[in-house]
Amino acid sequence: MPNSNTLSMTRNTDRFYGWWIVFAGSIILFVSSGIAFYGHGVILDPLRNAHGWSKGTVSSAITLFFLLNGIVGFVIGRWMDRYGPKWFLVGGSAVFGLGLWALNWIDSIPQLFLIYTIMSVGFCSTSLVPINMLITRWFIRKRGLAMSIANTGLSVGGVVLVPLATYLIIHLGLDWALPILGAMYMLVIIPVAIFFIKQQPSDMGQYPDGDDQSDVNTAGGQQEKVDINQMRVWTRREAIKTMAFWSIALTFMLALGGQIAYLVHQVSFLGQYLGPQGAATAVAITACASIVGRLFLGTFVDRCDKRYVTMVCVLIQGIAVLTLAFYSHVVLLYLCTFAFGLTMGSLIMMQSLLIGECFGIPSFATVSGAIGLCCMPGAAFGPVIAGVIFDATQSYQGSFILFAAASFIAMGVIYFARN
Repeated sequence: MPNSNTLSMTRNTDRFYGWWIVFAGSIILFVSSGIAFYGHGVILDPLRNAHGWSKGTVSSAITLFFLLNGIVGFVIGRWMDRYGPKWFLVGGSAVFGLGLWALNWIDSIPQLFLIYTIMSVGFCSTSLVPINMLITRWFIRKRGLAMSIANTGLSVGGVVLVPLATYLIIHLGLDWALPILGAMYMLVIIPVAIFFIKQQPSDMGQYPDGDDQSDVNTAGGQQEKVDINQMRVWTRREAIKTMAFWSIALTFMLALGGQIAYLVHQVSFLGQYLGPQGAATAVAITACASIVGRLFLGTFVDRCDKRYVTMVCVLIQGIAVLTLAFYSHVVLLYLCTFAFGLTMGSLIMMQSLLIGECFGIPSFATVSGAIGLCCMPGAAFGPVIAGVIFDATQSYQGSFILFAAASFIAMGVIYFARN
């Protein structure tokens, strides 16, 4: 756990190791998001066709995956704060990789749900919470910039690995594609976690943001106040009693509900108009837009009120999804896909930035896990709602209207996320 030593070291090395943490985090998120986050949309239709299941059934398994992700994060968050995330990353990558491979051996719906349960544990241990926890420990003043760079791995994973997964499934089938993707998950994340991850600046004799001794000693009163707030330890009970906690939780429950649902069903929805390869290309466009949006946001977000930035993101997301509910012109499909992508990665980053700003360093994973448990029902039930509505109406229009409305409501809720 970080302590006062993090801000009162007596030595410093020439090169700030925090940027290596950013690099390692980006590589880990590249693999975990490309396969375990975006990959659901690619696997959904081939998996249901292979077994003759309905879209709602497979979507329900994905719902369980994201719902349990919130529960697992709640359980292990405190352990990550205490012991650091390194060995969670190692173990989680092995669990998810083997679970993905095991999808080839299932032949019943209970087995489908069991494997998605196992994979959820692995994904939670290798996704945003451990990486953004590290960024929060290593950066304070430059946290937004560092997080925007590290989280770019999320989008690059979609750009590179979604087309790769699509190619593998089309040309090799699920029997070969799933083991290959599972092996990639383990062979990338495990070495990066072991050789690059350092828990906090004091492990390297450094300060957050790369400051040296004189920077800390001569910091003004306001900066000292910021540092003290960042080092406060929160219990779950204390955090839950704050308005900021519930504002963040409800906002991202609403926003992620529509976002995850669209991402899971994006290939299926766009495939109706663009074909399988065109839909995969649109997913890559979404991810590219996410890179652009996140990096642009990183240049100024540290100087802005993060509540207002979040408001703009959910507004754009809502407008894009609402437009897709009523129009299917090819130009609009690609335009709305790009607009959705601009805010997609930024929204995920804003959640961590708001938590870090309101609740600080020592309890980041603990509070993130608790907020994740509260907001994950939106992300978990979004895909199954879209799947059930599609099975009933053979259209995504109703669910898209619902998710757009949720985004607009989130705009007002986030206003109350004050430090």
